[in-house]
Amino acid sequence: MPDVILIAPPIREFYLTKKRTIPYGLACIAKELEQSGFSCTVIDALARDKSKVIEYPKGFDHLVPHYGKTDITLFSLFHHYRHFGYSFEHIANLVRQEKPFLVGISALFTPYWDQALDTARAVKRFWPNAFIVLGGHHATQFPKNCLENDDIDFIIQGEGETPMVQLAQLLKSHPPGNLPDADDLRQINGIAFRLGNGIVLNPPAWADSPHGLDQNALDKIDWHFYRRNKKAAITIVASRGCPFSCSYCAVSASSNYANFRMRPVNDVLDEIKLQARSKQIGFIDFEDENLTLKKSWVLELLHGIRQIFKGEDIELRAMNGLFPPSLDTEILTAMKASGFKTLNLSVGSFSATQLKRFKRPDVRDAHDRVLEIAKELDMDCVSYLIGAAPGQTAETTLNDLLALAARRTIAGLSIYYPAPGSADYTLCEKQQLLPNDFTLMRSTAFPVPDRTSRLEAVTLLRLARILNFLKLCVDPNGVLPEALSAGEILDIENSCHGKMDRYKASILLIRMFLTDGIPRGMDHEGGIYHHPHSMDLCRKFIQELVLLPAGV
Repeated sequence: MPDVILIAPPIREFYLTKKRTIPYGLACIAKELEQSGFSCTVIDALARDKSKVIEYPKGFDHLVPHYGKTDITLFSLFHHYRHFGYSFEHIANLVRQEKPFLVGISALFTPYWDQALDTARAVKRFWPNAFIVLGGHHATQFPKNCLENDDIDFIIQGEGETPMVQLAQLLKSHPPGNLPDADDLRQINGIAFRLGNGIVLNPPAWADSPHGLDQNALDKIDWHFYRRNKKAAITIVASRGCPFSCSYCAVSASSNYANFRMRPVNDVLDEIKLQARSKQIGFIDFEDENLTLKKSWVLELLHGIRQIFKGEDIELRAMNGLFPPSLDTEILTAMKASGFKTLNLSVGSFSATQLKRFKRPDVRDAHDRVLEIAKELDMDCVSYLIGAAPGQTAETTLNDLLALAARRTIAGLSIYYPAPGSADYTLCEKQQLLPNDFTLMRSTAFPVPDRTSRLEAVTLLRLARILNFLKLCVDPNGVLPEALSAGEILDIENSCHGKMDRYKASILLIRMFLTDGIPRGMDHEGGIYHHPHSMDLCRKFIQELVLLPAGV
């Protein structure tokens, strides 16, 4: 039976990207615990394919007009709200069977805080003998709020490897169920705990030189679940922190996050070699904020990867985004040769004013230069924008989308959400723009209706999806699908279509949209309906999108 169990809780959301939910951070903590003599198990509650449709949470009523109907088109948004992962009772029962003395639960993202808390409550109910410690970004930002719940005994602020080991050692040295002395707990950086009617907050803990995983830690991840095209999909974190000060980001240098730290290249390569020996890897996602900032480092890394996977078909991605000024022909050629097929490029905005508001370096020229090199190398690109941020107008974001319409790249529009610890979160708090519940602090809920209304935000998101679909179906000369006449649209809307192929349905609705600017959806029975939308944004989008350049 393990001494410690670490839990990645279920989440409740409209969608889940499972290749980005690998419990890498928990595996890092498990490694340190086992190297210190503690047996450890990881329960990944998300490692299951089934999900359960549940009702929208309280406060989500404004989303029903936008998500409430099924839409089979290839540019649809969301529909069902789901519980992804094991039930809380199943997780708690697994813990009770193993009888650990310490349970760690990750609370990474603020909108999913309720699921972390419900996990803690269930575990405490099923196995009250265990101490429960909560860690992750949300716990780091709101330790007092978390400790208002009696089911949580400790909080870890910052990175959890060292404080988790020190806490386990201290608890193990005391009689079962008895809390250590407060003076002893005060010696552990990162720990927060209740003391009488108050709460003690020790300074956050940050690793000076973070390292990766060993084989024992890797064995605790359910790699069979994380597969892509019948091969293993793995995550690597080759660095931590970020040297930039972007206002919307909680990992920036302006937050209370640790400095930017890069792991030694050999350490990263050794971790990849370990994984390659035990499984056939087909996909590696580098979850770094800035993978390519140091040219010599990334070239050495890419060379090592090519040596590991000689002759094998492997795809590499950096899904958190790449900093365009750090990319040149030499690096991109090496990335292509190593397995990068798609470049995820962080732009933010094409507006100089908005970039200043984001406190983000101006990457526009570098972005376009990268697109040209990528075209020569036959690499795909996705360019990431942020919309509906505090102070950001809908017209600014629409112009950003139109800028990408003329470029050889896919539009990755993220609707702004307030990230606790970021400068913009503080701004929203001062201006009373924050939602009244943590659950609403997610992109899918359009949480900050400031200069961009919620109707405008959802319209912009639809337009981004429509733009990307148009890029797929535009003809070789850049000509868009032919618009329909008003009479044809009336006949179509009054007809009964029955079940229809998704692509054919999408083309039909796109042709209608290009005529009158009304975004439509189609249900499973072929019924056509109008989505709520900003007519001004849709009309301007169509006016500016008369002809897409060939080859975009």
